[in-house]
Amino acid sequence: MRDSNSTATAVFAALLALLAPVLALIAFLAVIVTLLVPSSKASTCLPITMPVAGEGSGEWLATAYGPPWEGIQGDGITATGIDLRPAKPAYLIAVDPNVIRLGTYWHVVPNPWGNPNLAFLAGDTGGAIIGKRIDIYDWEGRAAQQAWGVRHVTLTPAAGNGSAGILEPTPELATPTAGENEAGCAGEAEGPLPLTTAQTARILPDGLAAAPSEAPQAIKGMIAAGNRLHSATYVYGAGHGPPLSTLQPAYDCSSAVSYVLHAGGVFGNYAWDSSQLEHYGEPGPGKWVTIYANSEHAFMYVAGVRFDTAWEGIDEGPNQGENGPRWRAYPEVPKWATWVLRHPPGL
Repeated sequence: MRDSNSTATAVFAALLALLAPVLALIAFLAVIVTLLVPSSKASTCLPITMPVAGEGSGEWLATAYGPPWEGIQGDGITATGIDLRPAKPAYLIAVDPNVIRLGTYWHVVPNPWGNPNLAFLAGDTGGAIIGKRIDIYDWEGRAAQQAWGVRHVTLTPAAGNGSAGILEPTPELATPTAGENEAGCAGEAEGPLPLTTAQTARILPDGLAAAPSEAPQAIKGMIAAGNRLHSATYVYGAGHGPPLSTLQPAYDCSSAVSYVLHAGGVFGNYAWDSSQLEHYGEPGPGKWVTIYANSEHAFMYVAGVRFDTAWEGIDEGPNQGENGPRWRAYPEVPKWATWVLRHPPGL
């Protein structure tokens, strides 16, 4: 028995000696894969951090990209998973992640909107974006992107803290009810919502609206939704077939109002016509939202700012003459019809 045990032990030791190099190689490859291939959670979570000292300093070369999504423009989904389709307003830049960390915010001067206070999220990458070069996302179309061309810009760090002029994630992604994304991280900056310290909303020079920082979450959701419709056009009857949870390229007056209400969590999933909106919610003006409706037209005020598809030559704001649902600056409520005023319960 001793001889048999000794023989077995010797054989086992010999096998281990033969297998040792193979096991070492497998372990080495496992380490390499772990280092080079990040987990799905790491690839979809975008940490929002401040730039480190010296990062991004100096002069940069800047181009512009965006819809229509085709060819080198990509498909509208950024490298960090942000959905910019079909032409979602967002202040965002594509960077070389070896030079600028994804998730940081930057002031870009000059920029296509002429506002040095805008904070751009480093949220995308590109095959041609190497070294000290950035690509500025411009949702206003190919003509605007080509008009920008190639320019030299200066980058300086910006804080993503939600103060006036700084951008935050859209409210519906940041609320607890939205939960976490598939990777288990909190909702990131899918689309920006400008905030203001004023008691009422403000129409910004680019035509988007800034929400009062102290407004209820439902109101911030509505203003973010109105901003998303900034590139939509007006088509009679549009927006009434698909569910309101899907963004459409065109809306009419009542479907646009329905879309904004839906985003605030106070409306169903399908648009009503203007006659139906005469019976929506509670009668009279609301504290935050007032809907004006009759059998021919519907519009609304959200936090004191008007959202309407009609401009009729009297819109005094930056969206004057623009077709489609926009934030409007009218001197008064139209007097060509009698309006039924309604508001969402509690708002």
